[in-house]
Amino acid sequence: MTIKKTVALVVSALLCISILSGYAEKQEDASIAQKTAPVEAESATKVVVDDLGREVTIPVKPERILALNSARIEELFSLGVTPVGKVDEYKIRQEGIDLPSVGQSKNINIEAIYYVKPDLIIAHTRNHGNIVKALEETGFPVYYFDPSLNQKLSDNDVLMFLAELIGKEDEAQKYIEELKAFSEGYKKRISEETDIKTGVIIKDGDTIQAAQTASGFGAVLTALGIENIVPDDLPGAASSSFVNFDIETILEKNPDIVLIMASSNYTAQNKELLQKYINDPKWASLDAVKNKRVMILPFKVNPNRSSRQDMIRITAEKILSTLKK
Repeated sequence: MTIKKTVALVVSALLCISILSGYAEKQEDASIAQKTAPVEAESATKVVVDDLGREVTIPVKPERILALNSARIEELFSLGVTPVGKVDEYKIRQEGIDLPSVGQSKNINIEAIYYVKPDLIIAHTRNHGNIVKALEETGFPVYYFDPSLNQKLSDNDVLMFLAELIGKEDEAQKYIEELKAFSEGYKKRISEETDIKTGVIIKDGDTIQAAQTASGFGAVLTALGIENIVPDDLPGAASSSFVNFDIETILEKNPDIVLIMASSNYTAQNKELLQKYINDPKWASLDAVKNKRVMILPFKVNPNRSSRQDMIRITAEKILSTLKK
């Protein structure tokens, strides 16, 4: 073998070794990148300002979310997220009912929160405004919603805001489009088959209380194209879905329909409740009474017991089965 051929072979071998070595290094770098990228993504955080004006550092894409009221729990399911816990009032999906409990919405068990180890807690000023410090002291990020600041927002707006908070915008948009198509059918039927334009949802008690628009009940009226006669800025709006509402104002507004929350799931009790209102002389001048448009909402119509779709469907079917033009 000539010296030239030997040198050529050596050079070729060295080139091959160099190429293979470079390829191996690239593969190793790629493998390291693949292993570290998810860790970096998981640990990514952002700073947001909640409705209490607090700066809160939360994960960009939280994976262990705990919502402290039924409406938010159901919204998370709608976005394809399974929460790590539930409040006792939640009675909608079996998979949610089976989750570990953190107590009642108005009586949260702080110790139970440590057990479920959330990476984000969604709280509500109406029910949790008095436990801000206790929630903060858990060390878990806590974001507060204040419905009194968002009374002009629809339920869909609130859902999209939640979706943006947790990085689920596409899922929210899909759900909203499906819900809108679902609601439009019932809204059209209410418009075509009845002449109902205004309404109110009331809760029986020592004093009359009415559902405000910025609530799960009020949202049902909006979805069906029925204008809620309850103003947005009444006292107590920040602390409850229902606000005190006197009979004089109801008589003045004269709604086309009055829907009364069922006191229980017992037919006899609900019939008795209905008779209490339609036989009360103070209500006799209402068009809703004269036209037999005072009715008991089925017990299932409640954000703790039904999804938004079911609340809309059950309410619409109750109205349509009872009333015709």
